[in-house]
Amino acid sequence: MKTKKSKVLIMLSIAVIFFISSNSSYCDAYSVKYKTTTNSQEKETINESYNSRKVAYITIDDGPSKYTDDILRILDKYKVKGTFFLIDRNMNIYPEKVKKIVESGNTAGLHSVSHDIHKLYKTGISAKEEFDLNNQTFYEITGRYSNLVRLPYGSKPYASKESYNNLVNAGYKIWDWNIDTQDWKSSSSEIVENAKTYSKNKNEIVLLIHEKKQTVEALDSLINYLIKEGYDILPINENQDPKNFWLKNLYK
Repeated sequence: MKTKKSKVLIMLSIAVIFFISSNSSYCDAYSVKYKTTTNSQEKETINESYNSRKVAYITIDDGPSKYTDDILRILDKYKVKGTFFLIDRNMNIYPEKVKKIVESGNTAGLHSVSHDIHKLYKTGISAKEEFDLNNQTFYEITGRYSNLVRLPYGSKPYASKESYNNLVNAGYKIWDWNIDTQDWKSSSSEIVENAKTYSKNKNEIVLLIHEKKQTVEALDSLINYLIKEGYDILPINENQDPKNFWLKNLYK
């Protein structure tokens, strides 16, 4: 009788192990969607390593686009990585470019569905709901979720405290910038000059650029300048603390 019970227990254990392993990718995706879990010591080490040197984060909004491949090529030329904040519609148009961003070791974040402040902040929960849809599209293309968010036009002044809190409570990490290159209205030379002017005396910079023709033309010079000034150019890490206007931690 004991032998028979032992065999039954062994078979049940095997079945449980098989169930857990077969569903692990599903569970992992949802844990990434809402809360990136890491122990406090590991998180502290990550944040200390980023805060103890000159760091530049190149953040690229509004993609993917016809310029994504050129941006990736230039980043790869200098062996650096960027952070791409992606719009839902553009991900559906260019799914292969989304995959390429992820597969090349760059970081991908979310930049809304509508890119319209009137829709995004219609209610206190609508921004969170919109980014959930944005995140679901990202998951359907890549098999993973992102917890990184760039709110259109920044987290202030348009997002209410309620909207901000609902996003944070859902596990999203909101990133703004401390250097706006104004590339959407500038020439390639003006983009570089703007970066030089506004980066003076800053040990940590979050550089805002967009997927524009003139930005691609400026990117070589931008990266060269940052390297010459001694910045480590890094992608944003999902486990590090966010930098945004609400937290007032972008002014180093």
